[in-house]
Amino acid sequence: MPELIPLALTLLAVAGYGTALARLRQQGVRWPARRTACLAAGSVCVATAVLPPISVHDELFPVHVTQHLLLGMTGPAFMALSAPVTLALRALPRPPRRVLLRFLHSRPAVILSAPATAVILDLGGLYVLYLTGLYRAAEDNDLIHAAVHLHMFLAGCLLSWAIIGSDPGPRRPGVKTRLAVLVIAGAGHDTLAKLMYAHNLPMGGGSITGRHVGAELMYYGGTIIDLALAIIVMTQWYQATGRELARTARRSAIRRYPAAHDSHP
Repeated sequence: MPELIPLALTLLAVAGYGTALARLRQQGVRWPARRTACLAAGSVCVATAVLPPISVHDELFPVHVTQHLLLGMTGPAFMALSAPVTLALRALPRPPRRVLLRFLHSRPAVILSAPATAVILDLGGLYVLYLTGLYRAAEDNDLIHAAVHLHMFLAGCLLSWAIIGSDPGPRRPGVKTRLAVLVIAGAGHDTLAKLMYAHNLPMGGGSITGRHVGAELMYYGGTIIDLALAIIVMTQWYQATGRELARTARRSAIRRYPAAHDSHP
């Protein structure tokens, strides 16, 4: 079924991740268990969103919003924390690693990974879906429905990677930029939910009560996820600052007492 494409992509990612982990183990290289756990959690979120019982009742608007929160926000966030690009760069042989590095620094990758691009694709898609007749069309057409799911998932992955991703990439944004992107995305998400509630949208979303419940779920659920993302960004900043301070202290100690750090056979 076309709407299962996000799940198929996730399963491919899991297979690739597992293969890379096996290669690292053969090389005697350790990989943080928390990152593997994040991939597993993200995969569970995606599977929950597109498989029964949720997929059976996704014509109910509150259930559809639950899908959105799992497929477009929570699942991609966990996957971004699993650092798949870092794992690939460590596990791949030299030729494919060079290909991956060239792609990461290519113009298309620079454009796609830009925070502005991620926000536009993510929020723009949601505004078009819920404020126009696209939602009703998606409920009536399986291909449109599948395209909506795929866009929601991929745009969510891009946005999560831009905000909390730790993988290397072209022009990785700093902490201030990440927080600004998160604030913009969160404000846009909340505004959309308020518009939906005030104007009884989306069209084709069932009863007025169901639309209101869905809008409230989008507002409060999205706010909780955004707060979690903000905590993650600040935690990453704290850890990076601590590592930098430790490196500075070591360099200072070496310059001050060079003889103590010399090693002789």
